[in-house]
Amino acid sequence: MFKLIFSMATSNLKKNHSLYLPYALTTIMVTMILYITHALSAMPELSTLRGGGAIAQTLGFGVIVVQLVALLTILYANAFVTKNRLKEYGLYSILGLDRKNIQLLSFIELLLFSVVSVGLGIVLGIVFHRFSFAVLLKLIRIPIGIEYSMQLGSVGFVLISMAFIFGVVFFLNATKMYMSRPLEMLSEKKKGETKGRFILLRALIGAGLLGGAYYMSQTIEAPVAALYSFFVAVLLVILATYILFDAGSIVLLSLLQKNKKLFYQPTNFISISNLKFRMRKNAAGLASICILSTMVLVTLATTVALQTGTADLLKKSYPTDYSATAFVEDTSTIPQLSEQISKMKAQSKGTITNEMNYLSVLRAAKSMEGGVDIEGVYPGDSPAAFITFLSADDYNRIFGTNYHPNDNEAVLGLVKGDDKNVSAIRVNGQLTLQVKEMMATSDFKEKLPQLPYVADNVYVAVVKDPTKMIDGKLGRGFYYALWNTSTDTSAKTEEFEAYANVIEASKDDSITVGSREDAAKDIYGFMGSLLFVGALLSVAFFIGAVLVIYYKQISEGYEDRDRFVILQKLGIDQKTIKKSINRQVLIVFFLPLVTAFIHTAFAFKMYRKIIQLFGVDGNVTLNATIVIGAIFVVVYLIVYQITSRSYYKIIKR
Repeated sequence: MFKLIFSMATSNLKKNHSLYLPYALTTIMVTMILYITHALSAMPELSTLRGGGAIAQTLGFGVIVVQLVALLTILYANAFVTKNRLKEYGLYSILGLDRKNIQLLSFIELLLFSVVSVGLGIVLGIVFHRFSFAVLLKLIRIPIGIEYSMQLGSVGFVLISMAFIFGVVFFLNATKMYMSRPLEMLSEKKKGETKGRFILLRALIGAGLLGGAYYMSQTIEAPVAALYSFFVAVLLVILATYILFDAGSIVLLSLLQKNKKLFYQPTNFISISNLKFRMRKNAAGLASICILSTMVLVTLATTVALQTGTADLLKKSYPTDYSATAFVEDTSTIPQLSEQISKMKAQSKGTITNEMNYLSVLRAAKSMEGGVDIEGVYPGDSPAAFITFLSADDYNRIFGTNYHPNDNEAVLGLVKGDDKNVSAIRVNGQLTLQVKEMMATSDFKEKLPQLPYVADNVYVAVVKDPTKMIDGKLGRGFYYALWNTSTDTSAKTEEFEAYANVIEASKDDSITVGSREDAAKDIYGFMGSLLFVGALLSVAFFIGAVLVIYYKQISEGYEDRDRFVILQKLGIDQKTIKKSINRQVLIVFFLPLVTAFIHTAFAFKMYRKIIQLFGVDGNVTLNATIVIGAIFVVVYLIVYQITSRSYYKIIKR
């Protein structure tokens, strides 16, 4: 008996190859991505890289997401295949095969399918792992000279993960067949979708959830708060999308049916009736496509923006080769700091150029009528503005200007933002600085370090004595020393280590020395790994979306073919039927796409603020979103052309 069932299992897989091929391709791809992501995170060579720990953590997060995507896509594909094969299993039951043997048949089919698919996925993962490692090293700007090693532990991890997923699949299949009678199996494929209860209430709840998520995304101002609220908004949007595509679509179609002038046109009558017949199944598929498409857009837009803005971020943060920074409470400690920095510079391997030193005080500010107020405002309070205070002596010396404000005056420059209507800066109850004049800030932004201040407006204020702005945790003084050296690039690392050794030997932990080259390794390592993981996750999300699209088209093609044959027998011409088909296909394809872009548009403000935490300009994020959106539309249209062709072929048989 076992030999017979085994023979039937292999024969069934061959006969149903059109059903299993997309299922197999999906399994192979997600297995390959899971192996690559886990193998990269587990590579011991990664720990030898600068920032390797952070890169491994980023990849580890990617492993979890890929596992979830693999589970959901495989469950979706299996549900489609099982529904289309229940009639076959029902016939086996009627012909005398008991439930135990039918479940054994299903188990052998699933075992053969999973062994081949997962095995191929692991083989491809091993093949492309080396290439992926080279791409990762390229993104994080590490020379491709690190020895590569295959990760046997990752093979075991993937086998265990996929065994669990297919164990869940078999449990669901076995439960379905055990709970179904033979006659129910025979009619399962033709069963219409039920309308469900409380449709209007669910539609209103969905609209409320979506409105709440959109409101949250548009009213958030603090970037740190945006980081926490983003995940809440994402969950609300996912839940609302599924509810609205289900209940909302039914409410909309019911309203269209009540419009007799619109509904009783032949093309509309066929399209609306057909969509409503399959309303709940359509809803789940359309919502899944929409959510996965949104994930692709947001994931790629954010990671590409971070990677694109890295060079500009590095240039702004480190305008010179080296910088030394120290906290100061007053000017009395500056001579001692200067002495330590001079000892450090004495270790330079080349000629020192472009030396600058200055004292600055950073303060957060809130808006007030006619200006800004810095009293009692903490940097973490989501301030309306940040102000960097410099002395007139330092500013004039660095930039060759001739500003001489009095004790109660300031020369103000707008570094970022658009609010130039600031006539006063309130320091405290005893001191308010009147803005003497507004100055240009292009030289300031080019020559001095620009930290990623997250506020709508950022100013620089030239005052007579910036130490008056020092106020404990509210405003700390920073002493900066900046310089370049003519040292060859190959010796920069050794030079930086010599500087660091001087500071370490002095046991003065108030001074921090930084190097543009050293910072670049950290920044490019982190941003590059984010882009790499984002690209892998986007591929996984897109595979899921394409799978849902393809199976929707195929399943609906088979269902619609019988209905359109009946319509032809009733006398409806081919032109009207074709027009109705085109309209349905357009709705099925472009409603999720349009909704995904609406979701992304509302999410833009939130993820732009999150990206600003990393110091990337908002315009970079906007440009990345537009470019990724345009590319996604093109790829989506290609998928549309391919899958709709399959749909039309089925309809015309």
